[in-house]
Amino acid sequence: MCFSALLLFVVQIDNEEYGEALSLAQAYNLDSDLVYQRQWRKSTVSIASIQDYLSKIRKRSWVLHECVERVPENVDAAKELLQYGLKGTDLEALIAIGNQEDGGRFILPGDVDLDDLPYEDLLSDDEELEMKEKEKKKRRRQELLDKIDFSRLTLEQKELCRSRLKLLSYLDRLATYEEILGGPHAAEQKYDAEFFKKFRSQNIVLSARNYARESNVQALDILFTYHGAELLQHRLAVLYNFPETTSPHEYTVLLPEACLDERGELALIPWDEQRHRELDWCEAEDCRAVLEQNLFDDDTFLYEEAPELLRFRTSSPSIELLTDWYQSRAQDIDSCSRQVDCALSLVRLGKERDIPDLERLCDDLVTMETLVYETSCELSLTLKDLQQLSNIDKLRLLMKNSSPERFIKDCFQWMVPFLHRCERQKEGAAESLLRDYLVGSARTDLTLPLIIFQHSKPDCQQKIIADPDQLMSAALDCIYSCERDDQLSLCYDVLECLPQRGYGPESDVTASLHDRVDKLEKHLSVSEVLEKHGLQKPISYVQTSQTSEEEAHQLMVKLCRHTGRKNPPVSESVWRGLLQDLLDMQQNVYSCLKPEACHQVFVQSLLCSSRLENVRLAGQLMHCSKVSQDVPVSLSFRGKGYALKVSYDSSVQLVLDAAREYFNSSTALTDSCMDLARTCLQLITDCPPAIQEELDLISALSQLHDFSVNILPLQVRLQSDRLSLIEECISSCSSAYRQSTTLLGLAALLRVAGDDEATRRGRVLTLLAEQALQNLDFKASYIHCQDLMAAGYGPAWDVCSLLGQCDGYGDLEARQQLLAFSLTHCPPDNIHSLLAASSDLQTQVLYQTVNYQMDPVAAESDETDSLKVSAGGSSGGSSVGTAGDLLHRTTAKTMQVLTTTGLTTKAVLSTVSDHRWWKESLNYLRPLQAHGDRGSDWEAANENLELQGCSPFYQELIEDPFVDVTQDVYSSYRDVTQENFAEVLLRTGKLAEAKTEGETPFPATEVLLQLANDAFPRDMMLALSYLLALPQVLDANRCFEQQRSSALSLQLAAYYYSLQIYCRLLPCFKDKNHTLYQADPKELIRLVTQHVSSGSDWPEELQKLIGQLQVYNERLTDFTQAQVLQGLGRGVDVHRFSSDPQYKKETILGLTETLDDGVYRIAVSLAKRYHVPLWDVYMTHLEFLFTDSGLSTKDIEARSESLGLFETLKVDPQSFYSHMTKYVLPTVAGSDLSRLLYYYTLLDAAGCEPFVSAAIKPESHVKLLKKLKAVASGLDYRKLTDETSDPLATLQPVLTSQNVLSISKLANRLPRPGGGGATLSSSSVHAVWLQKLFWKGDPQLLKRPPQSDHDFLHAYDTCAKYLDRLLPVDAVHFLDSITFSPEAAEQLSVQTRSEVIKRATKALRQLAEKNRRREVDQDGSDPTGMTFDEALTHLQQSQTHLESLSHDFIQSLRDSQQEQHRGYSRLYDLSRSDGPKVFQLAVTMATDGQPLDLIGRLLSVAVGPSNLSVKSVLQEAMEKVVAALSGDPAALTNYPQPLGVLEAMVTAVHNNVQTGDSAVTSDDLLTWLRPFCGDASLPVRPRIDVLQILEGNFSLRDADVLLLLLYRTQAVLKDREVQIKDVENEDKRYDLFQELLEAAQKWEEFQLLMLLLQAWPPMMKQEVAASDQNPWVLLTSALLIRCRDSEVDLGQQVVAMVRSLYSTKHKLPAQCVSYISSLLLHNQPMLQLPALKLMSESGDEKLLELTLDQINNMSPDSASRCDAELLSLLLDAGLLVGCVSSPLYPRIGLHLLQHQQDGGWDVDEAAARLDEAGHRAEAGSLLLAHRGTHRGQNTFNTALAVLKKWL
Repeated sequence: MCFSALLLFVVQIDNEEYGEALSLAQAYNLDSDLVYQRQWRKSTVSIASIQDYLSKIRKRSWVLHECVERVPENVDAAKELLQYGLKGTDLEALIAIGNQEDGGRFILPGDVDLDDLPYEDLLSDDEELEMKEKEKKKRRRQELLDKIDFSRLTLEQKELCRSRLKLLSYLDRLATYEEILGGPHAAEQKYDAEFFKKFRSQNIVLSARNYARESNVQALDILFTYHGAELLQHRLAVLYNFPETTSPHEYTVLLPEACLDERGELALIPWDEQRHRELDWCEAEDCRAVLEQNLFDDDTFLYEEAPELLRFRTSSPSIELLTDWYQSRAQDIDSCSRQVDCALSLVRLGKERDIPDLERLCDDLVTMETLVYETSCELSLTLKDLQQLSNIDKLRLLMKNSSPERFIKDCFQWMVPFLHRCERQKEGAAESLLRDYLVGSARTDLTLPLIIFQHSKPDCQQKIIADPDQLMSAALDCIYSCERDDQLSLCYDVLECLPQRGYGPESDVTASLHDRVDKLEKHLSVSEVLEKHGLQKPISYVQTSQTSEEEAHQLMVKLCRHTGRKNPPVSESVWRGLLQDLLDMQQNVYSCLKPEACHQVFVQSLLCSSRLENVRLAGQLMHCSKVSQDVPVSLSFRGKGYALKVSYDSSVQLVLDAAREYFNSSTALTDSCMDLARTCLQLITDCPPAIQEELDLISALSQLHDFSVNILPLQVRLQSDRLSLIEECISSCSSAYRQSTTLLGLAALLRVAGDDEATRRGRVLTLLAEQALQNLDFKASYIHCQDLMAAGYGPAWDVCSLLGQCDGYGDLEARQQLLAFSLTHCPPDNIHSLLAASSDLQTQVLYQTVNYQMDPVAAESDETDSLKVSAGGSSGGSSVGTAGDLLHRTTAKTMQVLTTTGLTTKAVLSTVSDHRWWKESLNYLRPLQAHGDRGSDWEAANENLELQGCSPFYQELIEDPFVDVTQDVYSSYRDVTQENFAEVLLRTGKLAEAKTEGETPFPATEVLLQLANDAFPRDMMLALSYLLALPQVLDANRCFEQQRSSALSLQLAAYYYSLQIYCRLLPCFKDKNHTLYQADPKELIRLVTQHVSSGSDWPEELQKLIGQLQVYNERLTDFTQAQVLQGLGRGVDVHRFSSDPQYKKETILGLTETLDDGVYRIAVSLAKRYHVPLWDVYMTHLEFLFTDSGLSTKDIEARSESLGLFETLKVDPQSFYSHMTKYVLPTVAGSDLSRLLYYYTLLDAAGCEPFVSAAIKPESHVKLLKKLKAVASGLDYRKLTDETSDPLATLQPVLTSQNVLSISKLANRLPRPGGGGATLSSSSVHAVWLQKLFWKGDPQLLKRPPQSDHDFLHAYDTCAKYLDRLLPVDAVHFLDSITFSPEAAEQLSVQTRSEVIKRATKALRQLAEKNRRREVDQDGSDPTGMTFDEALTHLQQSQTHLESLSHDFIQSLRDSQQEQHRGYSRLYDLSRSDGPKVFQLAVTMATDGQPLDLIGRLLSVAVGPSNLSVKSVLQEAMEKVVAALSGDPAALTNYPQPLGVLEAMVTAVHNNVQTGDSAVTSDDLLTWLRPFCGDASLPVRPRIDVLQILEGNFSLRDADVLLLLLYRTQAVLKDREVQIKDVENEDKRYDLFQELLEAAQKWEEFQLLMLLLQAWPPMMKQEVAASDQNPWVLLTSALLIRCRDSEVDLGQQVVAMVRSLYSTKHKLPAQCVSYISSLLLHNQPMLQLPALKLMSESGDEKLLELTLDQINNMSPDSASRCDAELLSLLLDAGLLVGCVSSPLYPRIGLHLLQHQQDGGWDVDEAAARLDEAGHRAEAGSLLLAHRGTHRGQNTFNTALAVLKKWL
């Protein structure tokens, strides 16, 4: 039986038969928890479900699991579930578990079982008992805690504590979540269970970080406030997670702030932490220690990504750490987001929060902000970069982009603020920085410094440099630092800006500066002298050289020499002036020189002036011999330096210098300079040795000339070994060896070997012997050798050995002597050389063969050879000599090898081709070429490679070539240009390579690249040939990359790689002339590019070449397009064009918007190049033609056809139609019929009809336009065919008697407005035209518009002729427009209108008869179905209506003084007694609040339908008002206050009912308004207002009053079901109020209670009305207690509540006001002010006395918080006298004086009352202040004295 019962029990639970299951459980003692658990699981969590199910479950673990794990769907249920779990885990349960009394049950507080106490009792929370039991509970809790030993808790007890801790944590998180959502009320709407489930268990640090990253400041503020223990130590790190783009002003409240502490030191202002609740017993440390619970969440993740933030991990950071945080955060914002303004805002906020040491960073950010947002000079600059710059670099960066025109403005805007910031950082920095900036700018140009000095002159109002001393100092530094020599005028301008001596205060510094300025003037005078003579120098040069004797001397030499070189030569007077200038310069500036030095320089210049007369003039100023007498100076030079004459020694030296200069500059013996040199030397009459030596040198030149030695005199002088000159003489004359005497004499003149006669003779004879031997004159050679041997001249062993080894010399004895002499005197190492003479001869021949550019030289000394070659190279100005030296040195090595090993000639060349030697030569090649011909004129002419260079021989074959004139040897005779070193090196190397038979290859790559690089500008094909010869193809890139980018250079590169690729794909035969090189280069490039683009599987080597080809093709294309775009001058950003595809497309399409064919073709080309669809290009151009081209339609059509736009556009008709409709049609004027015709012709031709949704298709448009174009000029066709507008209104302006017939025939093609497929009729067109004819006339039918009634009748008669063309409905419309339109009512009299109706009626009858006779019924009606009979009926009503206008009522309206009534009459006139119009007029009158009888009279007068009534009219008006009150803005458009309209209507009904009329009763109004008042979805206030309006106008029955009261209650309590029994009497209403008051917790709920009390009648029972049980008193008490933490200003709200009752029947008695005031006074100190306001305006004597007590006991701080309203209320209540002794009296008195007129108070009367009360001094002071007496005279005695006089 038990098993069956258990099975049945389970089945019943599964079938949800819970009642039967509970009964079964009770009967068989089964576990009823299973039933409640299933019910709990099946239901949503709510207070009811907790009460019904969860509270009845006994198992503690199950209940706690549900409380912890389950998350309800609304916030109240979630809170209740957590609180329920907390009640079951309190101390009672813990003790019960410890005593093993629980049995695993869920135990609630009080140690009672759930079975013993209903759950409702647990929820009761009596507010009044709470205060009494609070202390009792506290004692009880402490007693329970004393029973617990936390160190000996069982496992179950620990688990209970852990559950309680988790529940408390969840409850805290829920409270935090409520705050984040905006409070409990907002949380009800915004609560998200899924989010809270995640949030409550989420790491609180992670939540804070996430909110920071979301910039949720409010949420983060709440977290810091309520979870500060866990978060505040991470506060700075969390703030780091705000996005850098978020403005710091948004999270200002979160930023750390500092202030001075008690010790006067800066410290962090701690965060204002709060708690949701008091600390629970399980959160105490002794309990947590047992549970081993971690207090805080893991926070390591916060610092993993940014470990540098660990230093900010502290809850109380030091001021230094805060400074560090602000600085690092600002730098981080700048580096991550580049938002300088955000970083600056953060730093400024830090400064506002007293964070120190942020000034420098703030200044840097201000500078950064200026650079980025104002100067725009360095957009890529970062804060870190800026901080690394010095201040002067920052200043230069600020002013970098400033132009001279706006330089001063920029100085004041940028420079001056920056200098001020620097000055704040360091005193004196501004002056130093400004000086450095000015000096730095002045080095290159004085223009900008001059501008600053001009705006710092003493007479300037606003100066940049205000200090005169600083101005002078800076100006001096700028002028002296200027490195340019062409700014003398600017220097004088700067000088003019300086203050004069005596300006301003004088000091030692000022005096010294003026002295420096005076010195500057002298320096400027020197510069002016130099500039006058054409020798410009900067001022700094004068300053630096004034103390240097050497520099001063050089300057005067340059000045004099410069004068001497002028052409034509200057006169003697100029020389005189020059001498004077020199002496002035010496006296003013160059005092380091003596006047004698000036004369020496002057004389030297005369000597060196290349003029004989000047030389002779110089002779007069010198001592020409030691014993000579002084010769008088020329009269021209008698002056300052008359007594001065150059001394003899100085004269000799000057003459020598001048003669040497002339000698050195001579080109030959016959040069005129040689005569000048001789003349100078002859000035010295006693001819000292030095003079004689120079004369001998000149004589030697003559003998050298005789030997045909053509050598420059300078070379003779510079020749260190004069013996070489003898060698040249010997080499130039084959028989020179026979002229030994002459050559020995020449050697003496040349001072060969100095004064050593023996050595000189031996050297010369040796040379002669060698020449004789060379000429095979062995005898002569032997004679010279004999002289040498006789003299014992050892160095002659060489020539003797040569002669001795000569086979041609037959004198064997002589040869033995010679060899013996040689062996005797030769070095030991050279013995073998005597045996290798023949090899030596062969080596010399080979040497001459290889080094063909080198002059023959002797081989005795390599050092001597190098010197000679160097001299030759420098004099010739060519690099060949140096190159020859390089080869010569290499060949010398070969000679050494041959002399030691006896190798053959092949070995010599093998040495020449050695790799190291070539490497050395190639290294020499690079610097040689870098300084070679790169700067020549021909290269500069073609440096951009814009022309193709070619050889002059081929210039006629190339179009517009560049020809190097230096290579032109064909047009005229010219020496063949000398080969450069690279060419020589290449040829020599190849020769060496050939001699070694290819064993040692020549490394030719560098040479070929250099040759190609040199040949590029002058001969591109030659350059290409060099590149084709390269061993490695890709090496050519090194050459191509060095060239300027041009079309030619890029094409040549592409051609080069095309040739290489072609040759590898299809090898050419080298022994045949392949056609490849004859093909067109462009065609070859195209073919190769096309071929390689079609495949991809190429060899690796070929892929590299293909890649280079593609690179240069792309570069060529981009270069071409860039050139084209720049040439257009359209402001195209080339860089953005190449990088932004969208900008590229927009630019190309924008270029098509032009009429320039060239630009258009470029745009099309660009579109093809960059794959922009041609359809878009053509569409854009066509749009431009229509919109902005300014062309006529004919021109547009012609251009479109010529460009072939339409052929491409028509392929996409849908897009074409869409684009034309969207962009083109709106720009076409509706009256431009030609343009519209072409527009629709294009649409029709493109086949756009399937995509046209309009009624008229393009084809119909074309037909219409063709016809309308001829007859309707000026017609707005677009408006005509617009289906949303009336086509007849568009047609009317263009209709005339001439075209109306033609246009009417087209009417059936025009759609009517509103769609539906209906079209116009011919009749409607005629009707519109007849209206125009009637009112405006017609040139053919009516010459002028009608003016009088007679004219109008005549106009109608004219129109009547065309009535047969109208359908009945159009005829009616026409007649209504001329009789019942506003114009008709204004211009036509009623009689004329009536006459028109009569005539029209007659005409229509005739037409109707005619139609009946013709039996054409279909013509008797139009599409609307109106027949002629209906039309006649219509006219009959019109006639009757016109007759009704004479009714007395209508006449009274027309003649009324009220504009509103006259408006009614006009509306009635125009209504034609039409039912809807009359009804609408009546509704208007009703909403205007007109009496009902007035509306009834109007309805009775109208001759239209008789079914209209006043009730129906009022019902319609009431529906409109209700709709407006319900929120419909269109219901009452002309009435902004619907309640006012309703009140007026209710008043009208009330007045009508009072007269006894029952057309509309109060029951009707209630019936109409009841749905509105009972609609709970509408706002409460308007429903209550409606009910109050009804109640105020009608005396309702008791049942109706009770019903209204119910409606009012229901309107307020929309969330509560209220029955009529709940409000039927005062007691029940009071009970309902108390019930609602007890449940109210939020401000909004209290507001509803206020509205409810106002909606009810006042409580009249004595025990309630004037006691502390008054509902308003109870409401105030509960409000102040329960909403204490609300953000609402409770005091102000209570005052507003009480004041709102003053003018109502709910006005509170004084006793209730006293109760409320007491509640305010005793609740919070801040509520004293509202309480005083209520008491002071109550007028009750007791309350006024209480007010005075409060004021007199008020503290000064409280008095300072009193506002002007309270002061006015106190004065109104006459409490001034009573407040005299209070701290508030001064403020009351001042308020009285300032606002006496506004408040209507009498100061004299107030003073009199003060006097009566004994406050005489106060009364007198008040009068003195009122009369405007000065405060100094307001004394005690004066105050007492004025009372007698003024009172």
